Amino acid sequence: MRRCLLLAAILCLLLCGCAKSGTVQSAAEQAEPSLVGVWVNRGQYGPGQDFVETMTLTEDGEARIHLDYQGEPYADLEGQWSARDGLLLVTFRDPEVQDRSYAYTLSDATLTLTGAGKDVMYQRQTP
Repeated sequence: MRRCLLLAAILCLLLCGCAKSGTVQSAAEQAEPSLVGVWVNRGQYGPGQDFVETMTLTEDGEARIHLDYQGEPYADLEGQWSARDGLLLVTFRDPEVQDRSYAYTLSDATLTLTGAGKDVMYQRQTP
């Protein structure tokens, strides 16, 4: 339970969600192929507190997020994703993890997710 709460806090820090009204279609229905792929965000929570977050968005709407903290596997989350009109929605399978929606922009190989006035940048990983 404590690990879930810490994970939720980390996700909130990394990807503060912002809500937007309207209908969001599934990835298969809307197919935003530019978001399909593997995205990586590297950083630090503080001195000596390195993290690497890897977000995989598949064509069939699957979302997987893996977090390494200080070089060790820390968390794995799975769910579904969809995107429409500049909004990315991730619905997690774990009921203890809050679903998230983010405004996003895509520029070349950089995906920027925005929520609560904070931008988080991911780099596309090439196969």
